[in-house]
Amino acid sequence: MRGGKLSTGQDAAKTTTEPECKTLSTGDTFCKVERSGVSRWVLQGQMQPDFKVGEVFPVYDHSMIMDLNRYDLPPVTGAWRYYVVRGVIYKVGADSHKVIEVVGRAIGR
Repeated sequence: MRGGKLSTGQDAAKTTTEPECKTLSTGDTFCKVERSGVSRWVLQGQMQPDFKVGEVFPVYDHSMIMDLNRYDLPPVTGAWRYYVVRGVIYKVGADSHKVIEVVGRAIGR
């Protein structure tokens, strides 16, 4: 390599797997996903959630929902918080950082 740092292969591990997304003038968002080696554009509302119940949620990588009224969510009454990632709302334990519930889509709320 010329004038740069030596690539250790860790840079590839740091890249995120966020899909390429585009929002149309109608407000619909389509994301490019790859399944079985075939890439296609999928309406965001039809995509699978990134995290399942019981999985550790990266709370420091995403913003917590502060305006519960905006998403028509009930108040937080315990040791958990709401997060939204790519249009999906998650209920996450404050201490364990595990997904307690996949609440649903933020669109239409």
